[in-house]
Amino acid sequence: MSFKDNTDIVFEHYEKKIYDQKQLLEISRALNSTLDYKYLIDAILNICLAQLQTLHAAMYLEPEIDLGIFKLEPQSTKGFELSFEEQNYEIKMDTSLIHFFEEKTKAITMEQISKVESLQDSADLQFLKRLGAEIIVPLNAKGKVNGLLVLGEKMTSEEFLEDEKEFMTTLANLAGIAVENARLYELATVDMMTGLKIHHYFQTKLKEEMERCRKKGTKLSLLFTDVDKFKVFNDTYGHQAGDVVLIEVARQLINAAQRHHIPARYGGEEFCLVMPGASEEEAFAKGEEIRKAVEAMVVKNPNDGSDLKVTLSVGISSFRLSDRNNKDLIERADKALYQAKHSGRNRTICYKE
Repeated sequence: MSFKDNTDIVFEHYEKKIYDQKQLLEISRALNSTLDYKYLIDAILNICLAQLQTLHAAMYLEPEIDLGIFKLEPQSTKGFELSFEEQNYEIKMDTSLIHFFEEKTKAITMEQISKVESLQDSADLQFLKRLGAEIIVPLNAKGKVNGLLVLGEKMTSEEFLEDEKEFMTTLANLAGIAVENARLYELATVDMMTGLKIHHYFQTKLKEEMERCRKKGTKLSLLFTDVDKFKVFNDTYGHQAGDVVLIEVARQLINAAQRHHIPARYGGEEFCLVMPGASEEEAFAKGEEIRKAVEAMVVKNPNDGSDLKVTLSVGISSFRLSDRNNKDLIERADKALYQAKHSGRNRTICYKE
C-alpha cells in the first residue's frame, strides 16, 4: 500500500470519527429536549435502526421503580417478532448478565459475550440469542445499569465494527441518563394506578394552553368524563373491581388521545382530556369515540372472573376569550357532564348556554 493510500485511509477514519461525534451531539440535544418517556424510547430505537443499519431493536427497562426486573414495554421494541412469552420475558437485575454489564459498561456482540466463562449458564443470554440479538449495550445512569439495548443483525449481514460499538456505547450512556430523567419526571406527574397525568399537572398545562389561545387565536377544547353509577358499582362489586374499571377506562382515554393531547385524572372516577387545537365538533367526535370504546369493553371481575360492563358520560367545553382562568372552562365542561348524567347517562354533550 502506498503512502498516499494509507493517508487517505487515515483521513477517512478521522472524518468518520468527526461525523459520529457530530451525530452524537445532535442526538444528545434531541434526547435532552423531551421528558416524554414513550416518545424518548421510540426516538432511541429509531436512532439505533438508522445508525446501525439494522431492522431489529429493543430496550429492556424497569417497568416500575424498585421492581428489580427489566422487561420489554409495548413501545420498546421494533422489528423483533415476539410470542406472548417472549414479550413478557423478565431479566432480573440480580443476575450474572446484569452483574457482567455493571463491570463491563460497553457494547458487546453475542459472539464475544458467549465466550465469557461466568455467563456460560446464563438463561438470559440464551434467551437473547434465541431472540436474534447480535449486540447488547447496557444503559447506564448514576453508575448503575438501568436497561439493556438489544440489536439484531445488520441489514448487510456484516459484523459490527469497533467504531460502531464505541458509537453505541456512547449513545447508550446518553440514552440511560435521558431515560432516567424521563422516568423520574413521569413518576412526579403521572397517577401510577391509571397512567393519567395528575391533577396539578392538568391545571398547569390547561393554563398554558389557554394562554396560547389568547396570544395566537388558536382553539382549545376540554373533555370531562365520569363512569356512570360508579358508587353503586363499587358497593356491588367492591373497590378492587372498581379500580380495574378505572384502569381500563383510563386506557381507553389514553389510546384515543393524540400525542399533543393531555389525558389526566381530575379526581376519583372523573377523568379529563385537554385538546389543544380542537374545535367543539372535533372534541364531540373524540368524546363519542371514547364513550363507545368504554361501552364496548368487557372487564373481568378480579373476585370471581365474571364479565363486568360500565358506561361513560362525557361533557365538553371550548375556550372563549372571555374565560378569565381555568375555572371558567372547567365549570362549563362540568355542567355539560352534569347534563349528560341527568339526561340518561352514556352520552356526550357539549356545553350550551
